[in-house]
Amino acid sequence: MTDLVNFEREGGIARIILNRPEAMNALNRDLFNELRRRIEDVEADPEIKVAVVQGAGKRAFCVGVDLKERQTLSDDAADQYRRAVVFPFYLAMNERAKPMIAAVSGYCLGGGFELALAADVIVAGESSQFGLPEARWGLIPAGGALQLLSRIAGPLRTKELAMTGRRIDSQEAYAMGVVSHLVADEVVEERAIEIAKMIADNVQTAVRGVKRCVDHLVGFRQGFDFDIEVSNVCYFSPERKTALGKFGDESKSGSAERV
Repeated sequence: MTDLVNFEREGGIARIILNRPEAMNALNRDLFNELRRRIEDVEADPEIKVAVVQGAGKRAFCVGVDLKERQTLSDDAADQYRRAVVFPFYLAMNERAKPMIAAVSGYCLGGGFELALAADVIVAGESSQFGLPEARWGLIPAGGALQLLSRIAGPLRTKELAMTGRRIDSQEAYAMGVVSHLVADEVVEERAIEIAKMIADNVQTAVRGVKRCVDHLVGFRQGFDFDIEVSNVCYFSPERKTALGKFGDESKSGSAERV
């Protein structure tokens, strides 16, 4: 294990903290792998009833996949990375048996938004922002956002957000039903722990039964597989390579927008 994820356990509640604050908790290969191991730890430990996932620092919950790392990979290596690491991670996140709460502060973008959507409850601070910017880089959000968000906010809003890549503030996210609890920034973690304790205090057979029934209603897996199929078409398009090349040029010149 590395120090990219802080992992704590207390009273049946696990806290999983993404620990790359200097990169706004962007998901690189090591962070993806360690997060998945920690999710597996939660699932395997009978003493853990519920998990809370959050980002270190005040700037971001998670800004998604680390594009700077992606720029160091060849197309073939990046494609293998997506298939072997990224997609399996999001599938595992969405096929968990135990409940999870996302405590969101700051930016929650791209793959970070998909991580939050994979949770069962989202607690967000008033200054948080959400978005799916993948279309700017010639891709689609293929980690579950299109499937999950369309069922929460409806197909029209989902298509608009994913096609434009615009960000929404916490108030709009709450109005859309994306955010379960909207609270002051300074009490995000406290509220998430309060909800986790309420869930942990209940009969877990019933808690997991609720989760299983609702998740079954969503019918996630078939849609997830189709998203990956479409994402692969986008990935190998000339337009995607041009768009990502522009990001690389901006990054080198120092003008690239971080989030």
